Amino acid sequence: MKNGLVLATIFALCSTMMVSAKEFNDARWQWFYSNSDYTGKVDLNTLSYDPSTDTAQAWAVWVQTRGLQELREYNIHFANSSVTVKHYYIYKNGSDTVINEGTANNTRTPAPGSGGEALIASVKGLVGRDAKLADYKKQQADEAQVQEQKRIEEQTAAEKKAKHERNRDILRGIFGI
Repeated sequence: MKNGLVLATIFALCSTMMVSAKEFNDARWQWFYSNSDYTGKVDLNTLSYDPSTDTAQAWAVWVQTRGLQELREYNIHFANSSVTVKHYYIYKNGSDTVINEGTANNTRTPAPGSGGEALIASVKGLVGRDAKLADYKKQQADEAQVQEQKRIEEQTAAEKKAKHERNRDILRGIFGI
């Protein structure tokens, strides 16, 4: 009897959780964090990374056990491991109706071991940040080297021309031309 009751409770809880997060269970949403209060999933279709600023953009949903789902737009700053929440939408679990919406623009550094820290780590891997940043830095270094070589060649040519003009002036002075 007790086993049947426990089994029925577990089944009811599992089916409630599946229904409550139904909008965020398809292939585009990848799990990255869970605790007793919420589960975090990132939208694979909205990820982007800019190596020139070392930032990523992502949408993530936080499915809360208290009956809410919060969809947030993030800018992730890898250089200092911080996140900026740009925009958010709050839904009741299982509903498409927004009950609260807003623009936040607040930047914070997530606590160690938190969902925010897990979001940063997950997005970092998903966008290939380390490889893209290394490629970008190599490209910047190569371009800087090309520019430096060009500057040296131009400086050498200018010095050669100036030396030629000095020698010509000396010869004119000697020969009175």
